[in-house]
Amino acid sequence: MKYFRFVFIFSIILFAHKSNANTYNFEDLQALEGQKAYKEFLDHARDIRPSQRTKIWSEMLSHMATDYMLHLKSKKDFDQQTFRYVQFLSDWPELREDAFFHTKREVYLLDYVKDCYSKQLKTCRAQAKESWDIGRKNLDNGTLLAEVLSIYDPKADISPYISLALKDDVAKFYCRKDFIQGWVLNSIAPKIISVEDSAEVSQIVTGIVNPYCIETMKPLFERGILSSNQELKNISYRILKAFKFISSSDEDLYLTTYLLDGPSVGKTFNLAWSMLRQISQDFERRKSLLSRLAKLDPLPDALFDSGNILKRDTVANFLFQHIPEYISFYAETCVNYRLGKGDFPKGNPTLYCDKFFEMAKKKNWLSQEVTVKYSSIRKP
Repeated sequence: MKYFRFVFIFSIILFAHKSNANTYNFEDLQALEGQKAYKEFLDHARDIRPSQRTKIWSEMLSHMATDYMLHLKSKKDFDQQTFRYVQFLSDWPELREDAFFHTKREVYLLDYVKDCYSKQLKTCRAQAKESWDIGRKNLDNGTLLAEVLSIYDPKADISPYISLALKDDVAKFYCRKDFIQGWVLNSIAPKIISVEDSAEVSQIVTGIVNPYCIETMKPLFERGILSSNQELKNISYRILKAFKFISSSDEDLYLTTYLLDGPSVGKTFNLAWSMLRQISQDFERRKSLLSRLAKLDPLPDALFDSGNILKRDTVANFLFQHIPEYISFYAETCVNYRLGKGDFPKGNPTLYCDKFFEMAKKKNWLSQEVTVKYSSIRKP
């Protein structure tokens, strides 16, 4: 019996000795810091009992963890096991609020994600998300991570990384980036494409991004209302109108082309109708509009190809009554293109010329000279 008691006590002493042999004390950690043995230091930093983790210990930990991130980046150590270890460190209570550590961690993990995609690994998207979820949700880091994903993984959802930044006042800086502007446009478009009420458009948009973001993107939308892409044109107008960023000249141009492109009846149609009534009585305003219309290539003319004959004729008659100069300019441009007169770098600027002349002839809109020229071109 005494023998077994002796063996038991000896076993406890031996186990304790081995445990102590694997446990580092404060002096050991100081030595490792001096040697820049980052991994070994971090493996044993928490060997120090919580009650003995002094300010000096905390400073050592911060310094070694931060420098370890720099070390990994410089060595291009992008091993999966290393990623797991970095994530493990990131969740330490002692490092969660350490700005220096997290700044260097974020730089390393950005390079890690890029390297992951360059190796075409299947874990990249999930690891990018994990690095963000465990991190401090820094706005700059989120947008940088989103930019990496937009380049290497365009189908990835980047909204978790940028939504915080885009709802903040600092959105005016982030929304200068092309990839963010693309995301904003793609996020807003389907929600407002059929909404004509400006107050409702504003409410929808500000639920997605800060108004400062829209202000920064104003030049994009100003170009958008001149686009040949009808959806982009309509979305751009709705946003500029909702946030009171649209000029009188731009609105005149948009509303006129809205009618010429084959409009849908609604608030925008009513605005366009009312605007043309006003502009027909204002020579300078009409002159400015016609000058801008003449620079469009191709000229807006989808109305002339409308299958709804009643709507086509009603709108076309209204246009002829209020801006007859455009009708004449369209006809002359068509004839000149057919005759090879003038410079048309993009090809035919009057896509529905034949259908236009067919309608114009019945309504006696054009001069005999233009009509004869067109007829002579049409003859076999």
